Amino acid sequence: MKTWTKYPFVRLLIPLMAGIILSKIAGSIVQFPLYLVAVPLIIIPFLRFLPEKPGFKSRWVYGLLLNTFLLLTGYQLYALKQMQGNDHFSKLVAGGFDAISGIVAEEPSERANSHRLVIKVDAVYSNGRHTTASGKIMVYLPKDSVAAAIRYGDRMVFAEPPAGINGPSNPGEFNYSAYLANKNIYHQVYLRSGRYQVIGHNYGNALKSFAIGIRNNFLKIFRDAGIDGREYAVAAALLTGYDDLLDPDQRREFAGAGAMHILCVSGLHVGIIFLLADKLLFFLPKRKKSLWIRPVLILLVIWFYALITGLAPSVLRASLMFSLVTIGGSLNRKSHIINTLSASAFILLLIDPGMLYNLGFQLSYSAVLGIVAFQPPIAKLYTPTHKVPKYIWDIVAVSLAAQIATGPMSLMYFNQFPNFFLITNIIVIPLSGILIYSGLAFALLAQIPVISGWAAQLLVLEFKILNYSVAFIEGLPGAVARNLYLSGPSTLLLYLLILSLFAWLVQRKIMWFRTSLALVALLALQLGYQKYQNHARHEIVFHKINGGTAISLTQGTQHTLILDSALMANPGRLTYPLNGYILKNKLKTQKVLLGDSIVQQKNLLIYRDFIKHNNINLAIVNSSRMLPDSAQSIKVDYVLLQPRDRIQVDVMLKAFPEATYIISGNISRRKADYLKTELMEKGAKIHSLRDDGALIARL
Repeated sequence: MKTWTKYPFVRLLIPLMAGIILSKIAGSIVQFPLYLVAVPLIIIPFLRFLPEKPGFKSRWVYGLLLNTFLLLTGYQLYALKQMQGNDHFSKLVAGGFDAISGIVAEEPSERANSHRLVIKVDAVYSNGRHTTASGKIMVYLPKDSVAAAIRYGDRMVFAEPPAGINGPSNPGEFNYSAYLANKNIYHQVYLRSGRYQVIGHNYGNALKSFAIGIRNNFLKIFRDAGIDGREYAVAAALLTGYDDLLDPDQRREFAGAGAMHILCVSGLHVGIIFLLADKLLFFLPKRKKSLWIRPVLILLVIWFYALITGLAPSVLRASLMFSLVTIGGSLNRKSHIINTLSASAFILLLIDPGMLYNLGFQLSYSAVLGIVAFQPPIAKLYTPTHKVPKYIWDIVAVSLAAQIATGPMSLMYFNQFPNFFLITNIIVIPLSGILIYSGLAFALLAQIPVISGWAAQLLVLEFKILNYSVAFIEGLPGAVARNLYLSGPSTLLLYLLILSLFAWLVQRKIMWFRTSLALVALLALQLGYQKYQNHARHEIVFHKINGGTAISLTQGTQHTLILDSALMANPGRLTYPLNGYILKNKLKTQKVLLGDSIVQQKNLLIYRDFIKHNNINLAIVNSSRMLPDSAQSIKVDYVLLQPRDRIQVDVMLKAFPEATYIISGNISRRKADYLKTELMEKGAKIHSLRDDGALIARL
């Protein structure tokens, strides 16, 4: 109990987080009135009037009521955040509308084929009436000069009906709809050129507009100095967190080398700024009357840097944490960093409970907790006597601590592990500090003609060294362990095992050792069951891929992937829809071209457009010419329809009377709707890949 008293905000944070998690699990199934949240707090004063007041031994009653209040608060905050009220635009446009008006809520981002932005709807126009509305829409615009000029705070009007965001179309596919739902975005729309208008500017939050303006001006200084290409992209990401300019190769290199964290402005960057401000303000007087000057100036420096980054969420988290550290230090309050960290998380979750499911939130807090918990015991393993080895060992200890804390989560989300992360961090952590200081100094010296030119050349050289170092490490043999998979339950068990082993190493209590052994056994059982499931898997999957046909025949870990010529020639299109399925089930994939070929393997026969897999027969129908004579009928379990011309439905039903008809996702909407209507009228079994997603037939 004495240990818990040191961390009051940890005790407050746990029930709040538990309530948020319960709310997400329960969804809309379990609801209760808002006033119920206050009931536990209302009960506490009445305990004083009981004939026998709770004594010291019954103090748990107060704790129970407070924890219940925080749990209900977290539950209700998340439920309210996800709730769509009667003024939500989706309800207002259901009966028809003339136009939707909204404000660009985030700085637009440029993608390979489009511009993407989030619109916060504020009005719906219908029958000449204006109705105040709420809700967010993900908007995609084609690349042109009008879309490129749109900025945060612009007001847009359009008349296209927004569509709901569907869940994953294929097994193992990334759940983009859930990702956007955590941001309260449930609809999307693609607006062609000329189908929307920008009718005003500067309607956004004044502080956020000011911050984005500062960031853009800061980056303009670099562009005006002639810094461009890969160096400018890394400078924008490292100094301000603006990573839209990074090309795919740069992202792959930094991720593979284990250096992606330096491009995501967060605790490391704000910590460097905090230390810089602390060192530069050493000369300020320490008299009682002026003690407040130094912390106030440090806070101003921290939040000015937050403005330079455009008030990115990760920077806000780190800035809040270092602000609490600064304020606590100025008040001579010696609070443990874990308590300070918990306080910042508590405040942020009260403001936005959905942040708990944000990957950046999870990784940044895990990394700091890992450094605080694991770095001291790791550092004690070796005590260098000279400054250089000590500096290197400090980086190694911090890197190991952060990797222990974030490694399982990174495996679960990214399916890869940077094997040479220690070498990378020994190089990039000092270099990133130098680059941050150099970048800020350059911004101050940019108006001095001669010095600015030299400073720009030096800065470009530093970024070239960073890019070369990262690319070199990522290119080393065995630098990255790819295609790894860790399930959610396994990740949780692994974290519990890490914590119990750490507790055992620190406290040397047999209880923690036994707990660790039990967790090892549970983890082994979990992984064993997962392996059993993989080997017992026997299924056919008709994948939904626009403009292509992909069929998975899976037996155990053997995976035959049947592709048409379009997908065989462009395998990159398979990455997003299929990689998760292959990784999760640890499949050994063999690709087979569908068409005029004969493939005969164990339990598999492919003859042109007919496939026999064990006892399952499949036919692929492209036109009526492929159908057998009307007098014949063939026992086929599945018929995949991807017609190039009109199919005689009656003839097909006689030919394949017992089949389930699968309407391909790579035919036009008009053809798909025609086939669906005709087959439904005849009472056939139907599955539309376009409308229903992939079909999984477990055998």
